[in-house]
Amino acid sequence: MNKLTYRLLSGRAGAGLEIRILMRCTAGVFGEKMPKAADFPAHGLLERYAKYTAHEAEKAIHSGRDLRLLRKELYKMAKDLGFGLRRLLRPEDEQECLAILIMIYHNIGIDIREESPGKIIVKRCYFSHFYTPEVCTVISAIDKGIFAGVYHGGRLRFSRRITEGHRECRADFK
Repeated sequence: MNKLTYRLLSGRAGAGLEIRILMRCTAGVFGEKMPKAADFPAHGLLERYAKYTAHEAEKAIHSGRDLRLLRKELYKMAKDLGFGLRRLLRPEDEQECLAILIMIYHNIGIDIREESPGKIIVKRCYFSHFYTPEVCTVISAIDKGIFAGVYHGGRLRFSRRITEGHRECRADFK
């Protein structure tokens, strides 16, 4: 793995960059202008992104937009981002793929762990304070895409979510 790039992305500047990229790409899928993100620290950016995605997903849910198609578009956008991380960091094995995911999710306030091979647990999720279960189901297409891009394939399936009242999210990755 490209350790220098990994260290740069895992710092405060990396978190801000990651959130700005997510904002721009997500806004493109929703067909909206990117919210102004300049001059915000990473934490302020994260709150803006959480509120923005919650608002846009709620709007899509209540407008009758084809949510299957929206999830598909969010997935593709995120898979491309994940694949870009893979190209940039060049992981040599699945453990390095997991290390990349732990780092980028840490940057956005999500504590992910692998309980056992293919068993993912989220102990803490910043977004759970902003998302309803319905919004979480739509936006989690981004998680599925990022995992698939970083691992260069695979499928992430959630079996429980914090937004549904559980203490943690659980997912299988195959």
